[in-house]
This record gives sequence, structure tokens and C-alpha cells, in this order.
Amino acid sequence: MTENKLTHKCKTCGAVIKISPEDLVITCQYCGETYDVDFEKIPGHKMLPTQDKRTIKENVIAFLDKNRTDPDLATITEIRANYLPYWVVPFNSHTHYYGVERGSVTRYRTKTRRVKDANGNVRTETYKEPYQVTVWRPREGDFNRNGKENIIARKHTAFYGFNEFERTLYLDNIIDFEYDKIEAAESDFINAEVDAHEAKMDAYGKIENDNRAQAASGLHKLVRCDSDIQTGDPLYVHAPLWEVRYTFENKVFKVSAAGDSGKVVKGEIPLTLKRRILNYIIGMLLIVIFGIIGNVGLGMTNVADTETTGIILLIVSVIAMGFSVLPLKNAFSIQLEKSMEKDIHKDRKKKLKARRKALKKGDK
Repeated sequence: MTENKLTHKCKTCGAVIKISPEDLVITCQYCGETYDVDFEKIPGHKMLPTQDKRTIKENVIAFLDKNRTDPDLATITEIRANYLPYWVVPFNSHTHYYGVERGSVTRYRTKTRRVKDANGNVRTETYKEPYQVTVWRPREGDFNRNGKENIIARKHTAFYGFNEFERTLYLDNIIDFEYDKIEAAESDFINAEVDAHEAKMDAYGKIENDNRAQAASGLHKLVRCDSDIQTGDPLYVHAPLWEVRYTFENKVFKVSAAGDSGKVVKGEIPLTLKRRILNYIIGMLLIVIFGIIGNVGLGMTNVADTETTGIILLIVSVIAMGFSVLPLKNAFSIQLEKSMEKDIHKDRKKKLKARRKALKKGDK
């Protein structure tokens, strides 16, 4: 078979690999061997372990139940993991910065006052009254940062729930890439459109921006920030994002879950006709009730004794009528989107804490 620019023979298994013009790192779909654009093997290919399909399914059912969608009426039609490509770039950086911070100092001014003594005699005395004065101080400092920067190896990421997935992702507990596990789970792995060199450049920019943000925190103005950044060799890693589709009342909805934790990160929740009618009634009731209250408040503003109360009623009615837009919007929607922000932030804090502990152990 003649090879062309869009096909290449795998050096390990001999299979013909189909290559997209955008792919700069390619993984053989038959044996899992990974190559760069010059078809040289990529060493140290890793992956983030994932929860199994049953756990993902159970979590999706729990997510639907929590959001008042009867799981018995929902049929899961597809459940698949997409392994997204990342470059993990280790780095060390030293930052020196100079800026201006805003502060205040207490000053005193001399004032006089008239006081009576025990006998009723009036006399004048002086005293010091404190007051605050804003001051601007130069501030200069240094700090070190080290760690790993995760760079998505795709130019375009159209995967549902990707942004929420990114906020939960820590590529610390990685293992060697095991193609057999991915194949057995009928999962897909995505090739990279970003090579190691470009990943290092992207990581450098992100590290520099993070250093500037850290230096600017607490300053009124950051005047100068110089970072000496050293980046190491990037590690190629695939991380699993599960995509689940289910039908409810003959309509298809999507849910995505992070593979390492198994938790739902984003999902579409169907709005039944009953819930849409209920939202419509609630929205209209809010408009009518608070329209009446606003009208009463308008009448009270014409009377001096009740003018303030009338203005308050008008303000409350306008704000409440504004909130009526939410149920009315849901009344004409087919679905809602729920992002598990609270769970995401909890996971993020736990992982940050674990990472700090690991870094401290490494320093010792």
C-alpha cells in the first residue's frame, strides 16, 4: 500500500495510520504507539486514570435525580470517554517586582472644646483629634514559583463541558499510557494539534502572566515585574472527559463528567411541559402582584407623610418584576444547564491542598 501525506505506517505494529493535516502528535489507533510530526516516537506518553463506565452512569443518574428529573423516564443512549491531549510543562521561576502600595497613617490635629468642671465652671481645653491620611509607599519584593503547567494540545475544543472540566483537572496521578484499557472501554483518544515546542511557549506565557498577577496582588499599581522562567521537557498526557447522552420525552440531552473523579461537571436538564407552565404562572403572578404594589407605592409618593414608604415600595416592585424574567425565560425553554460549580470548587481546594503537601515533602 502506497503511503501519502495523510497516512503512515506504524513502526510498532505496521498498521496504516490515518493522519489529519492538523495533527502534530499522532497515536496509533491499533497499538497506542505515539509519534511526532516527523514520525519519531514520543517518549513517556502518560494518561490520567478514569472511573469505570458503571460509576459514571450511576453519577449521571444521581445528577438527574438531584435536579428533579425522574431517572426512570430517562434512557441513557451513549456513554463514552474522550481522552483529550495535554502537555504537562514543569517549570521554575524567580520574580522580582516593583510597585506602589496604598496605605494610611494616623495623624492628629489640635482642637479646642468647652467643658464644665464639678463646680459648674466653664473652661476651654485643647485635645488631639485623630484622622486618617492616605499615603503611597514604594514596595519591592521577590518570590519563587515552581510546579507544572497544563497546556491543552488542541487549537479548538468543542467538547461539551470542557471549560468546567479544565477547572477540575490536575494531572498529578498519571500512569503510563495503557492503550488496552482505552480500547476495552470503547473510548476515543484525540490527537494533538500543538507540539512540545509550542506547548513550552504557551506555558511560558501563562507562567509569566500568573507571576505578574501574583506580584500585582496587594499593590495599587505594578510598575515593573521581571521573571526568570526555566521550563523543562513537556510530558504528553491524555485525560478522560466522559460524554453521556440520554433521551427524555423523545428529546436528546447531554451530560459530561470528569474521568478521574467520575463527577458530573455539566449537564442539560429537561424542562417538562408541567414545569414550564408552572414557571409561566409564577412569572405572571410576580408581575401582577408587584405591579399592584408599585401602583400603591406610586400613589403614596404624592403624600408627604408616606412619600418615603412609597419610594421604597416602588423600588422593591421594580426589582421583583425584574426577577420575574427568570421564571418566564424558563417557561419558554426546553432545557436548563446545570454546572456543578460547588463540587468543582471543593475538588479544586482538595487537590490544591494535596499538591502543596506533596511539594513540601519534595522540598524536604
